[in-house]
Amino acid sequence: MSYRVVEVVIDAPGLFLDKRFDYVLPPALASSVRPGMRVVVPFRSAWKAGVVWRVRSEPEVSSRIRTVASVVDREPVLTEEQLRLAEWLCERYAATLPEALSAILPGAFRVTGRLQLRAASGVDVPDDVLASSTWRLVAREKPDDHAVAKLGAAAKAQIEAWVELGYLERVLHVSEQVQARLQSFLAATKAPDELLRAAAEREARAPRQAALLRQLALTGELAWERKAYHRTTVQPLVAAGLVSVEERPISRYAWPDRDVRPAPELTVHQARAMARLTQLIQAPGLRMAVVHGVTGSGKTEVYMRTIADVIGQGRQAVLLVPEIALTPQMVGRFHSRFGDRIAVLHSALSQGERRDEWARILRGEASIVIGARSAVFAPVRDLGLIIVDEEHEPSYKQEDAPHYDAREVAIRRAEAAAAAVVFGSATPSLWAIRQVEDGCATLVSLPQRANGRPLPRVEIVDMREELRIGNKSLFSERLQQELEATVRSGLQAILFLNRRGYASSTLCRACGDGVQCPHCDIHLTVHRADTGMRLVCHYCGYEQSYSDCCPACGERALRAFGIGTEQIEAAIAALWPDFRVLRMDVDTTRKKGALQRMVADFEAGRADVLIGTQMIAKGLDFPRVRLVGVVAADTMLTLPDYRAHERTFQLLTQVAGRAGRAETDGVTLIQTYRPEHFAIQAAAAHDFAAFYREERSQREFFTYPPFCELAVFLASHPDERVARGAAMRFERELRRSGAIVHMTILPASPSGIRRIDNLYRYQVVLKYGRWQDVGHDVIQSYRLVKERMNRLGGSCRLDVNAQRIG
Repeated sequence: MSYRVVEVVIDAPGLFLDKRFDYVLPPALASSVRPGMRVVVPFRSAWKAGVVWRVRSEPEVSSRIRTVASVVDREPVLTEEQLRLAEWLCERYAATLPEALSAILPGAFRVTGRLQLRAASGVDVPDDVLASSTWRLVAREKPDDHAVAKLGAAAKAQIEAWVELGYLERVLHVSEQVQARLQSFLAATKAPDELLRAAAEREARAPRQAALLRQLALTGELAWERKAYHRTTVQPLVAAGLVSVEERPISRYAWPDRDVRPAPELTVHQARAMARLTQLIQAPGLRMAVVHGVTGSGKTEVYMRTIADVIGQGRQAVLLVPEIALTPQMVGRFHSRFGDRIAVLHSALSQGERRDEWARILRGEASIVIGARSAVFAPVRDLGLIIVDEEHEPSYKQEDAPHYDAREVAIRRAEAAAAAVVFGSATPSLWAIRQVEDGCATLVSLPQRANGRPLPRVEIVDMREELRIGNKSLFSERLQQELEATVRSGLQAILFLNRRGYASSTLCRACGDGVQCPHCDIHLTVHRADTGMRLVCHYCGYEQSYSDCCPACGERALRAFGIGTEQIEAAIAALWPDFRVLRMDVDTTRKKGALQRMVADFEAGRADVLIGTQMIAKGLDFPRVRLVGVVAADTMLTLPDYRAHERTFQLLTQVAGRAGRAETDGVTLIQTYRPEHFAIQAAAAHDFAAFYREERSQREFFTYPPFCELAVFLASHPDERVARGAAMRFERELRRSGAIVHMTILPASPSGIRRIDNLYRYQVVLKYGRWQDVGHDVIQSYRLVKERMNRLGGSCRLDVNAQRIG
């Protein structure tokens, strides 16, 4: 006799769970369980959900190996390729297996198992027991042991006695976080002519049955709407063998009405790009391309036609966008072209919608997947193409463990599937251009706008000159003139500032102090609320009321310092009270659907001015925007980040590209106190090559990515000594390792913000050429320190291929 043994990854955090646990399958399930299915298993004294990793046969098993309690799925929810991808995530990003699976599988598929008490069947229970209030509560609530403990010692003892007597039994109850949504369908089981004959026979005595049969003779099947066809109408037809009832899963995602539009004629440059990409797709093995297209060059049309070629070959495609705000516009265009062959995956969907869309992809009902970062894990079975739109955006890097880069995951998946990867941007990252320089990717250019119009005229406004002439407003005279002219002519304007709130901090004019968060080493941000000004911490959420009395010196000299999007909104209301204004930032887009409604309102012309942070710079297409005003370009240049110049150039170029995208000539005004800076000059001239040459030389000189890779270790603890000690221990372990010859270690030091939410933070930064040269020793050192920190009540994280420090 042989036993079927499954290796299960437990769905729970903890380093000690970073392995596969053996369980025996009961004989009834031995032939039906496959890798990628969810199960519930006994684990210590509890019941845990997990994923089957592998199934194997064993001639004998130890008596210590326990039995699988429940199998949740009939079909795997993860593919074999996704399981291999999870292993790669662990190797590449120092993740645990549960962390990797959690990143891949949506939270809607989470499962819980618990033992419930219920009345035993087939047992005569005495009347006095049935009449007791405790019995009635157990029969009604079916509590678990945790709930029973809350009833008190006497009730708990009574319930245990009933269990001993056999009146009650404990039964494992398995529940999914979100259930699949099912729809009943009526399907014809006979040929149309037989259905029509049966309908004629029933016309007089059962006209509703006759109508249903005639409908099925035409369509073959239909969704069962109970209001249209009552059960008493359907059941006789089922009994007669004319109709069958089938339960099928459907998606909760509500598709917009399809607006079919003819595909535009390609420009010369689009046609050339298509020819290059077609050659790429048809070549064998992994293929990579970087599409460098100026803003408004028609990259989306090139994407759609390339995807059409791929699905025409019977394969599937994934399109990643960096921001959820982009998804509705992109989905609308693709839905117009491809209909319901597309599926959508992003965090703004409800749990039920995400589950249903994931299931549609698994069943092969969708050929195209569109979504944000996590959509790179979509369960496509025959991947032919992944497109990463706006590949330069930092949002493709996951902040939580595992700290994956969706661009790298895309390459890994394409390599496994012998598929193509396309990275598109108007401002390609230095990483992407380095791929071209190294011969790993092909460069495809779209140097002109699809509408034939020139790129928007960009003017740099020196705010130092504005001060000299006495203008202390947020807006230069030039910006005020253009804003007035734009709105009065019936067109739209965008004002960009990458800082939310009313003011960035407070400053006492008497002593020079400000108001800091009591829980973080950061100044509080001034926000405007209905009840007046508030001081808010953007890191821990602490709030307090605003007062002009300085807490340090007591003088009434505390003032708001700096600017934010709320202050711009107030300034426009004061200068132009009749302007219709929308503000798009984290504070105004928290509620589900708020961001999509805002984009739709501005696109429909229901607002004159859109004020926003970086989310408005990410590929949104508003044809009536004439003017873009960058209120303060310097706020981005002063960030303590080695990518500050690159991010400034990218954001300025991208936001400038929102202007003049259709029938209007665009103009962009950049207000700055550093007009001579090379990033601002290059953005104003639309000169990517000039920016790249300068930034590349600086990165190479100081050995920063893409000329090395970074890993950042971060230790956090309420006691500063413990956090500092953990970082120093990690550094010591690495300096003793063999990998030290392949890396440079920046010594343990406080993170950029030393304390957040009462946790002190210390970091160690590593520079190295290749992860495979150092990864083993780094992960070993990290796990050693992390295990100790977990025991001390702290935490550690390791961000491999880090995009920022601190």
